Amino acid sequence: MKVIVPLEEQGGKNSRMSEHFGSAPYYAVADTGAGSFEIITNTSMHHDHGQCTPADFFAELGVSALICIGIGAGAIAKLRMLGIDVYMASTVSTLEEALTQFSLGTLEKVTPQHACQGHGCH
Repeated sequence: MKVIVPLEEQGGKNSRMSEHFGSAPYYAVADTGAGSFEIITNTSMHHDHGQCTPADFFAELGVSALICIGIGAGAIAKLRMLGIDVYMASTVSTLEEALTQFSLGTLEKVTPQHACQGHGCH
């Protein structure tokens, strides 16, 4: 299964997770079956709130899930419409921790009530 994780840095498996999905500087694209990942740059990092559209790109990659700390309602709706499940990882801080918790099934699936109301929500 392909999973996306928003990151603050390119630090390998110890990369810190970003608090915001759309404005994360990087994303990890992880293949949980193969146990591998690639870190890519967020080319649309600077955008007006609510105008980020990486969801289409992730769908083209065959991504099935997103693990995040914070995400807006519009992004949740768009991802869900594309068949990408969103999971909240508010108690983890690194890529490795997020993927481990996801594999263990301990992350909560996101609902619209989890959505950020702006960049000051954390």
